[in-house]
Amino acid sequence: MSLTRFHWLDYVVTVAMLLVSLAIGFFFALFKGGQKTKIEYLLGNREMSMAPVCLSLFVTFQSAISLIGTPGDTYDTGPMIFFTNYGIALAYIVGYFTVVPLMYPLHLTSVYEYLGLRFKSTAVRLLGTCIGMLQTELYMAVALFSPALALQAAAGLPLWVSVAIVGGIGTLYTAVGGIKSVVWTDAFQTIIVFIGIATVFIKGILAVGGFTRMFDVAEAGGRTNFAELNPDPRERHSMWGCILGGCVMWLVNCFNQSSVQRIGSLKTLKTAKLTFLLNAPLNIIYGTTLGLTGVLLYAYIVTVGCDPYAAGLITNKNQMMPYFVIHVLVDLPGMAGLYMSMLFSGALSTVSSGINALAANSVEDLLARPLRGMKDTTVTLIAKMLVVFYGLLTIGLAYLMKSMTGPVTQIATSAFGACGGPMVGMFLLGGAFPWGNKYGAVGGGLIGLVVNLWIAIGTRMYGAPMVSLPPGPIHNCSALDNTTFLLGNNSSFADVSMYDVMASAAPEGFDLTTMALDMNLTASSLER
Repeated sequence: MSLTRFHWLDYVVTVAMLLVSLAIGFFFALFKGGQKTKIEYLLGNREMSMAPVCLSLFVTFQSAISLIGTPGDTYDTGPMIFFTNYGIALAYIVGYFTVVPLMYPLHLTSVYEYLGLRFKSTAVRLLGTCIGMLQTELYMAVALFSPALALQAAAGLPLWVSVAIVGGIGTLYTAVGGIKSVVWTDAFQTIIVFIGIATVFIKGILAVGGFTRMFDVAEAGGRTNFAELNPDPRERHSMWGCILGGCVMWLVNCFNQSSVQRIGSLKTLKTAKLTFLLNAPLNIIYGTTLGLTGVLLYAYIVTVGCDPYAAGLITNKNQMMPYFVIHVLVDLPGMAGLYMSMLFSGALSTVSSGINALAANSVEDLLARPLRGMKDTTVTLIAKMLVVFYGLLTIGLAYLMKSMTGPVTQIATSAFGACGGPMVGMFLLGGAFPWGNKYGAVGGGLIGLVVNLWIAIGTRMYGAPMVSLPPGPIHNCSALDNTTFLLGNNSSFADVSMYDVMASAAPEGFDLTTMALDMNLTASSLER
């Protein structure tokens, strides 16, 4: 029995992408001033161009998690999930009118400086900082973990090697090149992501016999329900739930440190607002394409007569997309490497942006007093050291996630979503309600965090099980044994991706954020 492994050209393509990313970082470190001041290192001297910043903002939050999770979820439960990206687009439009005009004129380095200025409270600022940093670290760990597992399954590369290589490269170019390196590398990686998606989709369409046949097969299998309009919030996927919930959930990212650093690095308010606005169509194109890829995934499985999950060839549905890619692109050496480059690009962009943001939060929010009076070059050096520290921490957490399967991973990803509600609540309280005060922000934030975690964890532990659509056929799996997907007993994906949890719990995300804001307002009113 032969195994579907990487061709040597696949390795060349993957390594080339990693080396280009690293080269961009060293270019800005060696030939663009060395990023010697704090403003230059963290905000690019507020002179960045709009195009790369726009692409960087997009790819920072659209990581390998969505690249793997969205097609798999579409195959499993139907295509409604991609309406979440329409909600994400709506969130950027809301941010165009609210987040950017609120944050840009303040010329902040840390988004949580706003909380301190608005509520005149160090406690509120520290609470927001701690919640935001915890959320960012969790997200980075899962984003780094997902493609490492894909490469382990596809090429037999040990998990720790993938995590160390990708995490190490992201940490290195971020540490030496600062925000300019991160933004321009993100722009390059965005191009890789879209080329990879297009390649897989076009080759898949050819494999199933055309676009029309893809929809015919998918419709027969119940994978073309694009208009679930049930208003019941308990419905796992509905158009209203995905759009509204996706919008509210993505407002968390609009108020994220990485987002505020991006808009703060631009020259004018106009370009900052346009950067947010252009991310709306980008996310619609991205989400729609991934959703259609999930439909294509099902059509391919029916065409070849082998559902690998139902046949036991893979152990988790999050492996469906890598399985599909390796088999569809097996006759095109280098193309599977392009797909892995796409996954690594998603991971690198998230990790590099995240550790740069955590360094900014540490310097501005946690260590501002001890660093006061130090030379700017010294503070910048400390920021670079913090980038290395958070990079190593992310690598360690990503590696530890291999032992967290089932409910533990679900709890971790639910905790990520639950943290976002109180944080958005504090920003909305400060920006939209003049009577909001520090007592409401701290009290409502803490109570909202506890209640949200209780609801989210309880939902994951005791909630109704997900209802899957009928699997594909398995009658031809024995004939495909000569190209069995390379898997070991210890190479299973975590039972749920973070993107899957956030998207599938879209109504829950709306409820948690609304509840947190209600608690903020109630606590403020009691102190009036």
